Amino acid sequence: MAGYRSSFIRAAKAISFLSPLNRMISLSRQRLVVPVYHLVSNNAPPHIRHLYGTKNEKQFGNDLDFLLKHYSPIDIQELLYCVRNGKKVSRNACIVTFDDGLREFGEVAAPILKRKGIPAINFLNSDFIDNRGLFFRYKACLLVDQIEKDGSLLKKDDVKQWFSRTNQKNKEYRHILFSVSYAGRETLDELAVLTGLDFREYLRVQKPYMSSGDIRTLIDQGFYFGAHSCDHPEYRYIDLDEQVRQTIESVSAVSENFGLDYRLFAFPFTDYKVSNRFFERLNGAVDISFGSAGLKRDPVPFHLQRVPMETAGLSAEDILKGEYLYYLLKGFVGKNQVRRL
Repeated sequence: MAGYRSSFIRAAKAISFLSPLNRMISLSRQRLVVPVYHLVSNNAPPHIRHLYGTKNEKQFGNDLDFLLKHYSPIDIQELLYCVRNGKKVSRNACIVTFDDGLREFGEVAAPILKRKGIPAINFLNSDFIDNRGLFFRYKACLLVDQIEKDGSLLKKDDVKQWFSRTNQKNKEYRHILFSVSYAGRETLDELAVLTGLDFREYLRVQKPYMSSGDIRTLIDQGFYFGAHSCDHPEYRYIDLDEQVRQTIESVSAVSENFGLDYRLFAFPFTDYKVSNRFFERLNGAVDISFGSAGLKRDPVPFHLQRVPMETAGLSAEDILKGEYLYYLLKGFVGKNQVRRL
């Protein structure tokens, strides 16, 4: 569904001039928007450059300027008040979010956000803080980068054997590497050994994630932090007990280690197919949780959906107008609300 929505938003760009954003906001009654990014960089690092698009400093600044024209920033205290009391925001409002706790948030994005007076939440994988571990999809991306630098690696017998064991119909190495699941993540460590790639050394030298000190400094500057699971599984592929464990342990780790008086959580990947039973099991362990299904209403009162902002080649204006148009059109057939079992 995410791919379908993305295609629709691209197509909607051609007709978005027909209706101003303020008109769409008024018609939809969706006055709160929660954009989500991963990092801002003028030169995407090797663990990301083959995985998804990113915005550079200028593009990010332009996005924020557009948001400020149509929304006023909301801080976490006001958002918590609205969610806890079942109230809607009284104005067009936004709060910017980032996932994964990447180093570039503090180095690049935070100064821009601070200069423009926009609050932001960064969601951390508790196992990766201080560069103690690496997201399995980032490992896959580093392996793609390694092979692109030295194509002869694909001719090594042990490397060829590794790829042959994956039983993928599509034999293109990028497809195979990015198809490795959370359950099969240890096989990426095996291939790294065969190709001479040292993930521990990459973590030590490149430091892709923020340190605890970085996070405390940003908290002192007024930024907010939440949890993003322990080690970034896709929730629909793990059982309910593991979903709950990943959530409660990561939220507790982030909140307690950094002395936070709020408890926030954003789903890694997506909240697609996460059941009502999951939210019932949280039992107050989370104040607000966030998905990334775009502009949609959600039946869980403390769960908010976010708008992905890194669709390649599209500005904040393109993306938000497309999201509002998509929301309004889906409303005619009663499908602009997430349905949970």
